[in-house]
Amino acid sequence: MKPPNINCARAVRDGGIDAMAALNDALVDAIADINPEQAEELKRVFGDVMAAVVDELINPAIQAFPELDPDDATWRAVAKARAAARIK
Repeated sequence: MKPPNINCARAVRDGGIDAMAALNDALVDAIADINPEQAEELKRVFGDVMAAVVDELINPAIQAFPELDPDDATWRAVAKARAAARIK
């Protein structure tokens, strides 16, 4: 789906970044005390879900509005801002 405007695209991109950060944090916690084989399987599942977030949310937003392509600093800032907003 192509976001219809830049505000929509930014919200989709930022939501995707937030989801990626949350999934990454959950994975770290999930594999903390399981055996290596289970950890590898869980990593694959999380990787599939994260790839879908990138393919279905983040990339279409950036393709529609290339100026939203985040560098590493922007990615981190968005993840931190979105996490902080949920705490309130």
